[in-house]
Amino acid sequence: MTITTDKEIWILEDDKGCQFVYEQTLDHRYKTRYFTTIASFQSAIEETSNPPSLIVADLMLDDGNFMTYLNTAKHPSLMVIPFIIVSSIDDIDALRFCFMEGALDYLTKPFKKNELIVKIENIFSGVGRKVAPAPTTGSHRSMVLDGREVENLTSKQKQLLSLFLNASDRVVSRDDILDHVWGDTSVHPKTVDVHLYNLRRKLHDHGYIIRSEGGGRWSLIPDVIKV
Repeated sequence: MTITTDKEIWILEDDKGCQFVYEQTLDHRYKTRYFTTIASFQSAIEETSNPPSLIVADLMLDDGNFMTYLNTAKHPSLMVIPFIIVSSIDDIDALRFCFMEGALDYLTKPFKKNELIVKIENIFSGVGRKVAPAPTTGSHRSMVLDGREVENLTSKQKQLLSLFLNASDRVVSRDDILDHVWGDTSVHPKTVDVHLYNLRRKLHDHGYIIRSEGGGRWSLIPDVIKV
């Protein structure tokens, strides 16, 4: 194996087929390290004295949402390491959210090997350096939750929050969400989970959580600290 650069890439991917593609595409070009869970990645980032030059991460891993992890992680390295999100979720709100939270790129599976190579090369050369997009009029909205204004909601997040507020006991099911938010549009099964994760993150700062009740049901409740 011939490595042509000192750049190191850490890859989070729990699908063996996709990991094989990464190995065939990147291992002879860069130093690589693979993780199948967020937990193993977190342990490695906490222990290393040489953080990677780039992170390539599947959005949804078996033990959680990578974007949610980034937004709660405390390690200072994670604030400056560039990252690319790769996902089978082809959804405009998920893509928009990842870019807003700092992703340098978003690749939808299955992706082309050459496309991945060029995007990584551009990032390392500075061509793909992230520039925060200017807000688009009407693309974000605020809502009032029990007297608190929740800002910067995407259209899907606003629909989800409205669904909770209008539901009996503020409990909704996956079928409720699919019917009222997506209607007849077919979406990837994990799309609902991504939007709930992202809405949960925004509501946490206002003292609310979205709690799983099992059986594909969630409730919107105050985040009461137990003592």
